[in-house]
Amino acid sequence: MFPSHYECSSCREKFQFGFTEVRYYLGGDSATASVRDEDTLLAPVRPAWCKDCEVVTVVEDIQSVRAFEDAYGAVRGGHPVDYPFGTEFMDTAGAIEFVGRYLRWRMARQHTPRALCCGRSNFQFLDVAQPLLKHAECDFGFIEPLYSISPYCGPGPGILGPANIRLYSAEGVLVGLLTWRNRDDERWDVQSLSYGQVIVE
Repeated sequence: MFPSHYECSSCREKFQFGFTEVRYYLGGDSATASVRDEDTLLAPVRPAWCKDCEVVTVVEDIQSVRAFEDAYGAVRGGHPVDYPFGTEFMDTAGAIEFVGRYLRWRMARQHTPRALCCGRSNFQFLDVAQPLLKHAECDFGFIEPLYSISPYCGPGPGILGPANIRLYSAEGVLVGLLTWRNRDDERWDVQSLSYGQVIVE
């Protein structure tokens, strides 16, 4: 389970994620004003502290090619996997196609994992056994995760309001923002976005 936010164990200052859901754009051309949903891939991420931006953020969770090959072999054998995402409730054919897309992406991937707030690689994972990230502003505090479960069950992002899901290239470079989703033709409207730009709601 992904934490809802982090908090200092002493002074209780909160550290919120700016975003947690991100997608890769795998279409051949650069992302334009709209992209097909099937040309995007949900990015596996982990919580981390970006040492350059000094914020809690999400970092790409990119395991070895072997881990992806093992997951692909498992689903072909009819077994569910948890990584890159859970396939427990998928039929075998759907799981094979799903994990196969991740395997093809991983085999082509060149760059090491990036902190998705800035695109750099100077970060510390926060979901390890004892991250013990000291709160610099507090004499005794450490930054710890807090969890909450959202009861929301609606039409999904991009239908009633802009989704504002960050879109990255296959190499983890920020290229845009998915805003509105058209369910009839399964396309997303895309707003141009790069590192350092402010999202206008």
